[in-house]
Amino acid sequence: MISGYATYKDTVNYLDRNRIVNSETEWFSFSPIAIGTHLGNMDETDSRLYQTSIEYGLKNGINYIDTAINYRGMRSERDLGVVLSRLINEKKLIKRSEIVISSKAGLIPGDIDAKLIPTEYLQKILLEGGIIKQSDLNIVEHHRHVLVPSYYEFAIEKSKMHLGLDTIDIYYIHNPEISLKVVGPEVFYEKLKMLFISFEEQVSKGNIQYYGLATWSGLLCNPSEAGYISLEKVVNVLKEAIGDDHHFKFIQCPYNSYMDEAKTRKNQEVNRESYSVLEAAQKLGLTVVTSAPFNLGKLIHEGENPYKILLSILHDPFIHSVMVGMKNVEHVIKNMELIRKSSSPIE
Repeated sequence: MISGYATYKDTVNYLDRNRIVNSETEWFSFSPIAIGTHLGNMDETDSRLYQTSIEYGLKNGINYIDTAINYRGMRSERDLGVVLSRLINEKKLIKRSEIVISSKAGLIPGDIDAKLIPTEYLQKILLEGGIIKQSDLNIVEHHRHVLVPSYYEFAIEKSKMHLGLDTIDIYYIHNPEISLKVVGPEVFYEKLKMLFISFEEQVSKGNIQYYGLATWSGLLCNPSEAGYISLEKVVNVLKEAIGDDHHFKFIQCPYNSYMDEAKTRKNQEVNRESYSVLEAAQKLGLTVVTSAPFNLGKLIHEGENPYKILLSILHDPFIHSVMVGMKNVEHVIKNMELIRKSSSPIE
């Protein structure tokens, strides 16, 4: 296992050394473009592509990689772990303290290497293994989601093993709005409180550094809609459970020209004033990273210029980093030109 975690000093030095624009937080700095690992086939071909792209990015200036236990049947985490071991342990080309790794859990995953689809993983590993109970499951259409701390403790250990890391820098509750739709707001925020307490224990054990919410529609929809998450209520619950000395620092949500609600919809209330998600997060001291810049590839298929799309997001001062799925190294090379200091158009 690789010891250590991202530090402010070493992440800043890494970005400066590689002439990358610094997206700074109080805790560490990361590249304004991150490599996302969501899409792709669960096969050796795409694993090789991802490993090549991630290795190039980490060697040349991208120091933020985002993944999740359910991505590509656990292959995305495992592919990232292969690269981290190669670059940090074997070749010693980067230091653990220079890079930021985020992962997430909440959705029931499958395990392609064990030949278990999600329903089989749920039964054979989680239910029969006593990790969760049937009553912990919240099901919306084909999505199976849980909020019970025992599952996240299990998932964090699995993710650490896949990644080969002692500590994951940012750990997200993945798409919590799925459970919210089933259990309702009152139960949801009470379960969130228990999760926050559990995550603080994970921080004290050194398994994670910080945590947050990675949502799809929950932060973006109207307050009257099922699955709506109030950031102010989340923070109030957090402070009630933990106090001000907490490690809930990040939120992740989609943002693109089709799904622009994070910037345009004033659906979040803070101190009785209405704000967008991006504005509310700043008011509440949370760092925002965004996902799905190309609307899961649909914008590119419709002929939109991907670099113009990224530039429009990179110009937004409320967005610290954008997750871009890049399993082709050519895309990594081109996208990195947008964030290099020497010719950076976002400075």
